[in-house]
Amino acid sequence: MRAETRRAKPPRALSPAPFQSAAQLSVGDVVFDAAAEMPGELIDVDGIFVKVGRPTGYTWRVPFRTLRPATAWQRRQLIAVGRLHAQRMRGTA
Repeated sequence: MRAETRRAKPPRALSPAPFQSAAQLSVGDVVFDAAAEMPGELIDVDGIFVKVGRPTGYTWRVPFRTLRPATAWQRRQLIAVGRLHAQRMRGTA
């Protein structure tokens, strides 16, 4: 029988408010996409649409209204994904 592992749960803190305009966004910001339920780094702003990416190379384009600033926990989650991806890629080279 396998041992059950516990997953870290996000804290129950209040989430930051969504962005009100695309002018509030800057390339390089860490944001949380509520539609995709994932944090990512802002790559490009094109009118009302923005391009968001993850350390794995996955990118997607969404309206800025689905984004909000990432919490500290979500920032750490994004860093952990990047470290895990880098570790796995070292094994394939």
